[in-house]
Amino acid sequence: MPRVALITGANGFVGGILAKYLRGREWHVREAVMPGQPEGPNRFACEITDMAQVRKLISRTDGLSHVFHLAAVTFVPSSSADPGATMQVNVQGTINLLECTRVIHPRARFVFVGSAAVYGAPRSVPVTEDHPLVPREPYAISKAAADFYCEYAYRANRANVVRMRPFNHSGAGQSDHFVLSNFARQVARIERGEQPPVLHVGNIDAARDFLHVDDVIRAYELAALTGRPGEVYNVCSGIGRTIRAALETLLARATVPIEVKQDATRMRPVDVPEISGSYEKLKAQTGWTPELPFERVLDDLLGYWRNAP
Repeated sequence: MPRVALITGANGFVGGILAKYLRGREWHVREAVMPGQPEGPNRFACEITDMAQVRKLISRTDGLSHVFHLAAVTFVPSSSADPGATMQVNVQGTINLLECTRVIHPRARFVFVGSAAVYGAPRSVPVTEDHPLVPREPYAISKAAADFYCEYAYRANRANVVRMRPFNHSGAGQSDHFVLSNFARQVARIERGEQPPVLHVGNIDAARDFLHVDDVIRAYELAALTGRPGEVYNVCSGIGRTIRAALETLLARATVPIEVKQDATRMRPVDVPEISGSYEKLKAQTGWTPELPFERVLDDLLGYWRNAP
C-alpha cells in the first residue's frame, strides 16, 4: 500500500522541508496550508479552526495513511500577544484534525507535533517524557493542552496517535524571529554593510537543546512508521548549550569584527534558564539518533542569510 501523507502547516519552515523529504522517499504527499496561500492539485488551503473545512480536507484525501500535524502558532511573543487565537489554532485545530482523521480514516497514523516547552523549567536535566508538564506561557500551555487531548483520544477511543515533543531546532530557511536564525541574519547584514557592526541580543545565558531540522524530520517519519500508538517522544540532541556559546561559535565564522549588545526589548518576561532532553525512548522504539553536528546548523543558517536577497 502506498504511503499517503497529509502535512498541515506545509507552508511553514519545518512543514515545507518535511514535504520535500517525504516526496524524495516515495511518499504521496498532500499539503494543507493557511488560507490565502497558493493552492494546487495536492495543496489545499484550510482554516483548521473550522471543523467543516477540516472535515472536507480529510475527506478529500483518498487512501490517507498518515497525518503530520505541524500547523500552529509557534512564535512565543505572538502567542502571548493573542492567547485566545493561539488556543483556537493550537488546541481546537488539533482536536478538529484528530477527530476528523479518527472518524474518516480510522487506521491512519496521526503524528502530533507538540513542543518541549510543555516541560517549563525542568526539575533536572536531561528531561525524559515522564517529567510533569508545567507550561509557563500561552504557547506552551496550548501545546500542553493539545498533547493531553491526544493522549485522551488514544485512551478513550484508541486513536492511532503518537506525540512528538521537539526541542529547539533550526536550519536554512527559518524565520529570523527565532534566535539562531536572527543572529545569523544580523551577522550577514553586518558583513554586507547593511547594519552597524553591533549584534543585538536578548538573554544569551539561557541553555537550550538544539537540533538540525533535518534530524527532526527524520524523527517524525520514523515515529510515523514505527512509533507505538499512544506514546510520546522527545526529539532532541541530549546536549544543553548556552545561547552565548552558540553566538560565539557563529561570531567566529564572521568575516568582520562584531560587537555584542544586549537589548532589553529582546528579553522575554518568562524564560526557562536551562533545558535539555533525553532521546533514549525514541532511540529504543524507532532507532532514531541525531546525526548532524550543531555546527552544521550554524553553517547552514549563515549560508542561507549570506545568500538571501
